[in-house]
Amino acid sequence: MTVADHVAVAVTRPNSTRTSVGHWRMGRDTELMRFRYRGVAATTRRRLTADPSTRLITVAVLTPGDWSLTRDHRPINSLPDRPTLVVIDQFSPFDFRGHGDGSVVAVHTRHARLRLSIETIDSAIDHVHPELPLYRLVRGHVQQLGEIAASAPEILPELNSTTIALVRSLLLSAAETAGPATSMQSIVTSIERHIEEHLDDLTLKADTIAAAHNISTRQLYNLWPESNGSLAGYITAQRLARARKTLRTHPHLTVAAVARRHGFSDPTHFTRRFRVAHGVTPSAWRRGAADAGSGIKRTAVSFTVS
Repeated sequence: MTVADHVAVAVTRPNSTRTSVGHWRMGRDTELMRFRYRGVAATTRRRLTADPSTRLITVAVLTPGDWSLTRDHRPINSLPDRPTLVVIDQFSPFDFRGHGDGSVVAVHTRHARLRLSIETIDSAIDHVHPELPLYRLVRGHVQQLGEIAASAPEILPELNSTTIALVRSLLLSAAETAGPATSMQSIVTSIERHIEEHLDDLTLKADTIAAAHNISTRQLYNLWPESNGSLAGYITAQRLARARKTLRTHPHLTVAAVARRHGFSDPTHFTRRFRVAHGVTPSAWRRGAADAGSGIKRTAVSFTVS
């Protein structure tokens, strides 16, 4: 459980003798890891859909040094002269690069153990910072867990409940600093990102989107901003935009194949929606795009000859 299967981990200096890893079970669905490295990379490029209760949440303390971390493609600032506390959802995109010598002490636990909604966790992760009252306390606690693991690992299970309680309190405190508006916008952004990443999935619908965010379908519709139009209309418009590009870039694909590729199970329905959106059928649009392209080529040749 220490690292999710989809996370790629590579030692960038494979002959280094300073790279070592140890992990200890603290309790049900909770583990401690201590990792010393000289050059390492850990990354996952995409957001995975999963039962929220199975998602792995990592609370880690990184020693000062030459390292970089991005979470959801945003850089995380390191503290120059002291360890940095970070929280990562291993089912969301992140990229860690340890360029020199360093170490990490991390607690990995399942989302379900924290007894917080996934929206609260998502909001909290973006607002964990040194000014939080619990920041230094949790950072010191995780560091001490690493020292205990090296000297008396049999004590770790006794500290599991305390550790989970501290992490939960830290996340609640961080989520509260986000405020209701920021928290709501974070959820909407997450929903939009989920739709984009699963747009070609035939099963994408309100029920699956709500389940992926651990909310009810009614909550999803209440959260969805009016400025985006209806949820179904938004999904259809995004699919049609992708299909329009594919019709031009993949002329070998039939219209039916393009429809299926972009989430339309019924080619007739796809053609009807495409005509409403663009004023022509997919086949006519493809022919028009091809004629426009060839016209540009003929003009270019004529210009060159003259």
